[in-house]
Amino acid sequence: MKKEIVALLEYWEKEKGIEKNYLIESLEDGLLTVYRKKAGLSKDIKIKIDPETGDIKFINKDGEEVPPPTFPWERIAAQTARHIIIQKLREAEKNTIYDEFKNLEGQLINGRVERFENENVIIVIGKAEGILPQHHKLSNDHFKIGDAVKCYLLEVRPPFKGNYQLILSRTHPNFVKKLLENEIPEIKEGIIEIKAIARFPGDLTKIAVFSKNEKVDPVGTCIGDKAGRIKNIIKELKGEKIEVIQWDEDITKFIRNSLSPAKVNEIHIDEGKKEAIVIVDDNQLFLAIGKKGQNVRLASKLTGWNIKVFKVSEYKKE
Repeated sequence: MKKEIVALLEYWEKEKGIEKNYLIESLEDGLLTVYRKKAGLSKDIKIKIDPETGDIKFINKDGEEVPPPTFPWERIAAQTARHIIIQKLREAEKNTIYDEFKNLEGQLINGRVERFENENVIIVIGKAEGILPQHHKLSNDHFKIGDAVKCYLLEVRPPFKGNYQLILSRTHPNFVKKLLENEIPEIKEGIIEIKAIARFPGDLTKIAVFSKNEKVDPVGTCIGDKAGRIKNIIKELKGEKIEVIQWDEDITKFIRNSLSPAKVNEIHIDEGKKEAIVIVDDNQLFLAIGKKGQNVRLASKLTGWNIKVFKVSEYKKE
């Protein structure tokens, strides 16, 4: 029993990073509660466990060791110690995970696929486990056990709120934003700023960028030589298209840029309604609206304006 206790404490300290002294205090409190409840141990008696040997000592109110009580305390200890340790370990482990990862919320996390629970992916991150829910996976994500995976740490839940504390995502817009920050030094250094981002996960993302240095082209810098930088991000996103556009404080210019690759003829804005009427040549209508309306919808999200697109022939009739 004594050796088992010490071995368990040392294992959990080594493998989970939970301090041995904390575990001993938890076990002392747990055993004391059980002894008082099941065996009527006096309230004047405390329990101390030797951290090296695992010996259980009974201490009176004067701090002196006293002989063990007559009840079968060793048998009770053997029956309850594992239960108490596991319970306290789980509590301590959850607190440790929260303390370790809370400051990493909103950052990229590297992990390894451990197992699958229904459509959810359980990912090992260091000594902790996170969950990548089905609705936070990309449509082209097909993982196998052991695969390395990069995710956005969406939320670190407090202890005892759900089975998993680390909630991961690959569909959140900030996942793309963080990938850009990691891939493009000029963004991390603050030379280029990501002003806005809009995303249909797995299909298309539009990113509006601005350069604080007139000599640095924000769009070209983000795309990279022979599109090398942006290709690395597209690879991580399993083929999701990335469009980098120039942000402009002039909303008319920004809306025009946001509808790329379509060429815009005219833009009429209503600042009160934050609405823009965009006129394009008939052969540009499909490009402006995009497949399933994605291009114009993302442009609206990116700019914060309600954008309506008309072809020249249709607008003249109206």
